[in-house]
Amino acid sequence: MNTNQIKGCSFAFPEGLKVPAAAKSHPELVTELNFGEELTENNWLSELWQGKTVAELGCSLGLRAAYLAPCTRQIFCTDPDARRLSLARETFRLNQRRNVVVVDEIANEISTDVLFIDTRRYSDGSLPEFTAQAPLLIVAGPLPRSTASRVLEAGYEHLPQYHRAAVFEAPRRHHGVQ
Repeated sequence: MNTNQIKGCSFAFPEGLKVPAAAKSHPELVTELNFGEELTENNWLSELWQGKTVAELGCSLGLRAAYLAPCTRQIFCTDPDARRLSLARETFRLNQRRNVVVVDEIANEISTDVLFIDTRRYSDGSLPEFTAQAPLLIVAGPLPRSTASRVLEAGYEHLPQYHRAAVFEAPRRHHGVQ
């Protein structure tokens, strides 16, 4: 399998990731498989996810988490679509990603370092509640005004140096550091 070294992480190139057969034959899901060639565009996340516990809301088929799992301590994944969540579970099994856990929802009891939300997987009204439970919040996809308001109300501050997604940091007082 081809690998790529980035800041101490060894990634499988997208063509090295195994995808469930059911995803390859489903007309709606097969278009998401083209995303695989864009997985290397997620390399910038390795710096933010390295050695951390990550909660990914909107994991879809699990390709991003399967790709970045070698960098993380653990990833908790969920998606609003039960079929995609089942296929994500199979993606992680096929790729032997033992540090990725599929859950129906991210509970407040799950302590995470990074909360990653792909808003393309949620309508604004169905986006799960979140508070400043994670020191780092990354929002990929459109950032509706109501979601941005929720992020700021939760105490997060925008980090403008990132351009591929909206990245926010919770003030230190939210994670026990005064």
